[in-house]
Amino acid sequence: MRRAFAFICLVLLFLPSLRAGDEKFQLTLLLSPTAEWVRFGQSINAPLYNNLWGTKLSYNFGFEYKRFFDPSLSLSTGLMYMNKGFRNEILEDPTTNSSGNEGQIGVTLASMHIAAVPLYINIHHRLKRKVEMIYTAGLAGGWLFAERVRNNYYSGEDTPQQGFFDNSPGATSVNLFKDYYIGAHFGVGISAYVKSRIVMVIQPMYKWQINNARDYFGAFSSSDPFSVRMNSFGIDLKIGYFFTKQIRNRKKEF
Repeated sequence: MRRAFAFICLVLLFLPSLRAGDEKFQLTLLLSPTAEWVRFGQSINAPLYNNLWGTKLSYNFGFEYKRFFDPSLSLSTGLMYMNKGFRNEILEDPTTNSSGNEGQIGVTLASMHIAAVPLYINIHHRLKRKVEMIYTAGLAGGWLFAERVRNNYYSGEDTPQQGFFDNSPGATSVNLFKDYYIGAHFGVGISAYVKSRIVMVIQPMYKWQINNARDYFGAFSSSDPFSVRMNSFGIDLKIGYFFTKQIRNRKKEF
């Protein structure tokens, strides 16, 4: 899979027939509020696990470089930080307490910090002179560089509240998932030129992990053959600058 990803990059970046004569580019900053969750499969216990492991609110950010081959087709790449993971509530069995009610024992907040390089194909459909629809599909390869867990056991927090980087003093590093991430990303959005070369984009994106994230030698060591993937849905908010090779070359002359 990683070789295929690299091969696609090389083909799309260097295939001469795709190069436009008046090369157009776009540089964009990205911030994306997201809903993150893990999805279990390949086990008879998967439905139970999926009910126990809940969704957390999180964020992505980064920058994007986009190259246009013609007004309706572009290729984009860049660098993205993703804060994946989950938030699960451990509930008390109502049959085992005096009140007979279901109560919350505690909350576990897990943050999986990933640096990723996306590679997307974008199709642009013009709606008005300065407004267009964008249809995006592609892959992302990333490195999971930190896994942190907070709960009553690890950090002494019954209900941990998520901060920007989850830097609680008691947060503990764990080993739940593999150190690499390969995902398929899809989205449909809208972009508008607010000035001649300033563009703003709003684009809902669904991100599905292709590879099985479970680290069989980590904390998930078990005879249960389940698989697990870190998925998310978010709203990409982008602001960028659109320019051409002619503008770049003209600046060099001065």
